[in-house]
Amino acid sequence: MTNDARRWFYSTPEPRPYYIEERINQSLWNNRLQGLFMSCTQATLPIKMEGNWNGMPVHFEWEPGKYFILRMGEKRKDLIAVVRQMLFNLTPVLEYEAADGLYTIEWHTDGGQARWKQIQGNPSYQGLRRISKRSVTS
Repeated sequence: MTNDARRWFYSTPEPRPYYIEERINQSLWNNRLQGLFMSCTQATLPIKMEGNWNGMPVHFEWEPGKYFILRMGEKRKDLIAVVRQMLFNLTPVLEYEAADGLYTIEWHTDGGQARWKQIQGNPSYQGLRRISKRSVTS
Protein backbone atom coordinates (compact mmCIF):
# COMPACT_ATOMS: atom_id res chain seq x y z
CA MET A 1 0.00 0.00 0.00
CA THR A 2 1.23 3.47 -0.86
CA ASN A 3 2.30 5.68 2.01
CA ASP A 4 0.98 9.13 1.23
CA ALA A 5 -0.55 12.02 3.15
CA ARG A 6 -3.92 10.26 3.32
CA ARG A 7 -2.32 7.91 5.86
CA TRP A 8 -0.50 10.46 8.04
CA PHE A 9 -1.91 13.96 7.44
CA TYR A 10 -5.48 13.60 6.25
CA SER A 11 -6.11 10.90 8.86
CA THR A 12 -4.50 10.40 12.27
CA PRO A 13 -1.66 7.87 12.26
CA GLU A 14 -1.12 5.44 15.12
CA PRO A 15 0.97 7.17 17.81
CA ARG A 16 3.93 4.86 17.18
CA PRO A 17 7.18 6.61 16.17
CA TYR A 18 8.35 3.82 13.86
CA TYR A 19 5.09 3.79 11.87
CA ILE A 20 5.10 7.58 11.54
CA GLU A 21 8.74 7.58 10.42
CA GLU A 22 8.05 4.84 7.89
CA ARG A 23 5.10 6.70 6.36
CA ILE A 24 6.80 10.11 6.20
CA ASN A 25 10.10 8.80 4.86
CA GLN A 26 8.29 6.74 2.22
CA SER A 27 6.37 9.87 1.19
CA LEU A 28 9.62 11.85 0.93
CA TRP A 29 11.36 9.15 -1.07
CA ASN A 30 8.36 8.63 -3.35
CA ASN A 31 8.61 12.35 -4.16
CA ARG A 32 12.31 12.01 -5.10
CA LEU A 33 13.79 13.37 -1.88
CA GLN A 34 15.93 10.37 -0.94
CA GLY A 35 18.58 12.41 0.89
CA LEU A 36 16.30 13.30 3.81
CA PHE A 37 15.48 10.91 6.65
CA MET A 38 13.12 12.15 9.37
CA SER A 39 13.02 10.77 12.92
CA CYS A 40 9.89 11.03 15.04
CA THR A 41 10.53 12.97 18.26
CA GLN A 42 6.89 13.16 19.37
CA ALA A 43 4.24 10.69 18.25
CA THR A 44 1.35 12.41 20.05
CA LEU A 45 -0.34 15.61 18.89
CA PRO A 46 1.21 17.72 17.62
CA ILE A 47 3.41 15.17 15.86
CA LYS A 48 7.03 16.29 15.55
CA MET A 49 9.94 15.05 13.50
CA GLU A 50 13.55 16.11 13.00
CA GLY A 51 16.02 15.43 10.25
CA ASN A 52 19.04 16.72 8.40
CA TRP A 53 19.18 17.41 4.69
CA ASN A 54 22.64 18.07 3.25
CA GLY A 55 23.80 19.51 6.59
CA MET A 56 20.67 21.65 7.07
CA PRO A 57 18.30 21.02 9.98
CA VAL A 58 14.72 20.16 9.00
CA HIS A 59 11.74 19.94 11.37
CA PHE A 60 8.16 18.89 10.74
CA GLU A 61 5.22 19.53 13.04
CA TRP A 62 1.59 18.80 12.32
CA GLU A 63 -1.85 18.00 13.57
CA PRO A 64 -3.59 15.69 11.13
CA GLY A 65 -6.18 17.43 9.00
CA LYS A 66 -5.38 20.84 10.51
CA TYR A 67 -1.88 22.17 9.84
CA PHE A 68 1.63 21.24 8.76
CA ILE A 69 4.70 23.30 9.66
CA LEU A 70 8.06 22.95 7.89
CA ARG A 71 11.07 24.53 9.59
CA MET A 72 14.51 24.52 7.96
CA GLY A 73 17.90 26.17 8.17
CA GLU A 74 17.33 28.25 5.04
CA LYS A 75 14.60 28.84 2.49
CA ARG A 76 14.72 25.93 0.04
CA LYS A 77 12.05 26.11 -2.63
CA ASP A 78 12.76 22.54 -3.73
CA LEU A 79 11.95 21.17 -0.26
CA ILE A 80 8.86 23.39 0.01
CA ALA A 81 7.68 22.08 -3.37
CA VAL A 82 8.11 18.46 -2.26
CA VAL A 83 6.13 19.03 0.95
CA ARG A 84 3.40 20.81 -1.00
CA GLN A 85 3.26 17.88 -3.42
CA MET A 86 3.12 15.44 -0.49
CA LEU A 87 0.13 17.37 0.90
CA PHE A 88 -1.69 17.01 -2.45
CA ASN A 89 -0.93 20.61 -3.49
CA LEU A 90 -2.33 22.23 -0.36
CA THR A 91 -1.28 25.87 -0.68
CA PRO A 92 1.04 27.20 2.05
CA VAL A 93 -0.39 30.24 3.83
CA LEU A 94 2.37 31.73 6.03
CA GLU A 95 6.13 32.11 6.00
CA TYR A 96 8.53 33.72 8.48
CA GLU A 97 11.82 33.38 10.28
CA ALA A 98 11.38 32.09 13.83
CA ALA A 99 13.32 33.34 16.87
CA ASP A 100 15.72 30.39 16.55
CA GLY A 101 16.65 31.55 13.03
CA LEU A 102 14.88 28.73 11.18
CA TYR A 103 12.91 29.59 8.06
CA THR A 104 9.34 28.42 8.60
CA ILE A 105 6.44 27.81 6.25
CA GLU A 106 2.96 26.74 7.33
CA TRP A 107 0.09 25.00 5.59
CA HIS A 108 -3.41 25.20 7.14
CA THR A 109 -6.48 23.38 5.88
CA ASP A 110 -8.71 26.16 7.25
CA GLY A 111 -6.79 28.94 5.49
CA GLY A 112 -4.74 29.92 8.56
CA GLN A 113 -6.69 33.02 9.57
CA ALA A 114 -6.58 32.21 13.30
CA ARG A 115 -2.85 31.46 13.13
CA TRP A 116 -2.21 34.72 11.27
CA LYS A 117 -4.00 36.68 13.98
CA GLN A 118 -2.14 34.75 16.70
CA ILE A 119 1.37 35.57 15.46
CA GLN A 120 0.86 38.89 13.67
CA GLY A 121 2.78 41.66 15.44
CA ASN A 122 4.82 39.23 17.59
CA PRO A 123 8.51 40.18 17.24
CA SER A 124 9.51 36.51 17.55
CA TYR A 125 8.30 36.04 13.96
CA GLN A 126 10.49 38.08 11.60
CA GLY A 127 9.52 38.67 7.99
CA LEU A 128 6.02 37.30 8.55
CA ARG A 129 4.22 37.08 5.22
CA ARG A 130 0.92 35.67 4.02
CA ILE A 131 1.38 33.54 0.95
CA SER A 132 -2.23 32.74 0.10
CA LYS A 133 -4.16 35.97 0.52
CA ARG A 134 -7.34 34.63 -1.02
CA SER A 135 -7.74 32.06 1.77
CA VAL A 136 -6.40 34.10 4.70
CA THR A 137 -7.95 37.44 5.56
CA SER A 138 -6.94 40.01 8.17
